[in-house]
Amino acid sequence: MGHSNDEDSSMNNIDTNSTDINKTDINEISISAAESIDDELVSTFYTEDRLQPVLAATLNDIGERIKNGLHLPYFTDIDNELWEQKPKALDIYITDAIEGHELNLESRGKAYATNILSYPSEMPANIIELMPTLPLGELIICHKVVVREATEQEKTVEQHISHLLVHGILHLFGFDHELGQAEQDEMESYEIDILAHLNLPNPYV
Repeated sequence: MGHSNDEDSSMNNIDTNSTDINKTDINEISISAAESIDDELVSTFYTEDRLQPVLAATLNDIGERIKNGLHLPYFTDIDNELWEQKPKALDIYITDAIEGHELNLESRGKAYATNILSYPSEMPANIIELMPTLPLGELIICHKVVVREATEQEKTVEQHISHLLVHGILHLFGFDHELGQAEQDEMESYEIDILAHLNLPNPYV
């Protein structure tokens, strides 16, 4: 089950000094890449130091919304206390255009490489209770597509990755902009608020 998104974003440098996103060590990000992806590329764009603040800001924002009654479509069987207490785990896989094309065709029936695919964990609550972390799922990023889109949209690669990461995590929660205008508006409003926590501008203006 994969979701793709070809999103527009325009962001500046992430403010990692915000008190809202400073506690990033409790959550886990596992980063891997296809053999065709150069190690230097990963160390430049996809280090845990770069990605943790984005994950933390997303979790903090959504966590506050959960306290106010928000329900995550893919985590409806997880109670608020368990969600709040469990550290979250996110897998990120960087791939090339060839594998990206294959995965998008397999998961969505679309014969092209897209920028990001999301694969929710679908782990039942009774299993999560026994685990040290709460697995969110996996995001697969096709770096070549990200670079191309960043160039077309006149933004940095880092900026585009940051927005796509927020967008992809929301997909892992079960939000889906492709269901209709209301769902799209909801998702975009969450992204705008989360990026604001990172001192980043609205990517949709």
